[in-house]
Amino acid sequence: MIGMAAKFRQKNPDENLRVPFWPKAALAGFQGMNRYDPRFGEAFYTDSFHAGILHEELLRNIHCRTMFMKAKADVSSDGILLGALGEGDLHQVLEALPDCRLIRFDCGHGIHVEKSKEFIRQVEIFR
Repeated sequence: MIGMAAKFRQKNPDENLRVPFWPKAALAGFQGMNRYDPRFGEAFYTDSFHAGILHEELLRNIHCRTMFMKAKADVSSDGILLGALGEGDLHQVLEALPDCRLIRFDCGHGIHVEKSKEFIRQVEIFR
């Protein structure tokens, strides 16, 4: 299967990965990887991605009603947050956004892929 994926990538470097017999859910994690910049991942991991950004100030300047979709976030055995936002950060977001509706999803980071129907339903309800 890995060989099939490698061959597809060589022949189709600008397309999303397609491999016969692989479930769509498994392939979803590879969407866009042909354009992925590993320096982005490094900056996210080291938190230099957020350097100089005053998140709380940005959030406090949002004056319209908002919806925040929160996926599960786990912590690894060595204390690394496996997600973009932990519960403490979520509390700060909700405190900064006075008119915010929180929607929790029991899935990983890709809410729009893993729970696409529920994602769309929530957006439609929010409109």
